[in-house]
Amino acid sequence: MNRALLPLLPLAALAACGRPEIYQSDVPLPAHGWHNAYAPTFCFGISDTVSPHDVYIDVRHTGDYPYNDLYLFVDLTDPAGRVWRDTVECQLADPMGQWYGRGTGYIFADRFQAHILYRMGDRFPRSGRYCLRLEQAMRQDTLHGVLDVGVSISPSQARR
Repeated sequence: MNRALLPLLPLAALAACGRPEIYQSDVPLPAHGWHNAYAPTFCFGISDTVSPHDVYIDVRHTGDYPYNDLYLFVDLTDPAGRVWRDTVECQLADPMGQWYGRGTGYIFADRFQAHILYRMGDRFPRSGRYCLRLEQAMRQDTLHGVLDVGVSISPSQARR
C-alpha cells in the first residue's frame, strides 16, 4: 500500500460505515428567535420511486431552550403541487430535562443537535421536485433557543 494514502484510510472507513444521504440541508434561524410566520422550506429532487426512504428533521438548539419538545407543522408538497400537512412533536429532552441530542461546546455542552425521525421507510410516489416546509407551532409568536432546523433524507434502514 502506498504510504501517502495511509492518512486517508480512517476517513474512507468512516465514510463506508455511514448511510449515504440523498439530501441534507440546514437553515440558521434569526438570532432574535423563530417567529411563527417564518417557515423554512427545503426542496429536493427524487428520482427513485421504488426504494424506501427515511426522512429526518434536524434541530440544533441551546441548553436554554425552555421546553422538552418542539411542535412543528410540516407541509410536504409533491411534484404535482399537492400538499400534505402533519403536526409533528419533536421530543428534545426526557421528562427529567436531559437533552436527547448530541451536545457540542467547549467543556460543557451548550448546544444540542437532535436528529428526529419524521418518516421511516416511505416511498415517494412520483419522481420530481418535493418541498418540505417547517413551521414552529409552539403557541407563542417567537420561540427562543432554537438555532437552526433542517431536513435529512437517506435510504431507509427499515426492513420491509
